[in-house]
Amino acid sequence: MRRILAAVAAAGIACGTASAAHADPGGFSYTSDAGAYPFEGSASWTAGEVTAWEYGDAVKVNAETPDGWDWARLELSAPAGQQLHEGTYSGASVREPSSPQATTPSFIAFRGTRADPGGACAAPGATADFAVTRLARAADGAVTDLDVTFVLHCSAAAATRGEAHFHR
Repeated sequence: MRRILAAVAAAGIACGTASAAHADPGGFSYTSDAGAYPFEGSASWTAGEVTAWEYGDAVKVNAETPDGWDWARLELSAPAGQQLHEGTYSGASVREPSSPQATTPSFIAFRGTRADPGGACAAPGATADFAVTRLARAADGAVTDLDVTFVLHCSAAAATRGEAHFHR
């Protein structure tokens, strides 16, 4: 009898954990090594402060406080001619905003505040690794669910590690 009760309790705990993970409310957060750019230190935004959409060749993730004071944006692209999908993209080129889609996966990162418009990582040799573990689109193509983790190396010495989750 004790074994049965222990098994039922363990199953309940496992189901509770799975339910909590599935109920991820979303958000955006990162932590940077000293000297990283354009992200510095660490920051996070809640689910209501994150949006995601697809425009042209990129899936864009925007995080912004309600007053517009503090913001960050990622742009994730598959190689030219392909649509971004779930998967791991290693050694993605970090390209400048408004540049054409690359033949390799690419990544654009912006960071700023109302007091400091900030900038984007555009250093020669900058790379990023990112993993899209969930990407769902509605019938009209609108992004409805997105889970992504990333590591950005804007310089060889410093990295930014983060994640973004959007669920409509």
